Amino acid sequence: MKIRFSHKFTKEFRKLKFSDREKTNYAIRLFKKNPFDPSLYNHKLKGDKKGVRSFSAGFDLRILYIEEDGHTIVIMLHVGKHSKVY
Repeated sequence: MKIRFSHKFTKEFRKLKFSDREKTNYAIRLFKKNPFDPSLYNHKLKGDKKGVRSFSAGFDLRILYIEEDGHTIVIMLHVGKHSKVY
């Protein structure tokens, strides 16, 4: 799996507090091993975010991404609190 990060994701990641950056890094490492690990709550989004998927990096911390070729290429789009990324 190749993971790429959008400019927006990188910018949002830098603005997170240290503990949230650590949770994000851990969730991404776990995602690389198994994108559908139950603790990530990986799911498809609906409505205007159709085609985008989301997984959890903590209680209220979400990572939005798109995948190509069955998770061969993953582009991380957004990271942040639930209310900010949706």
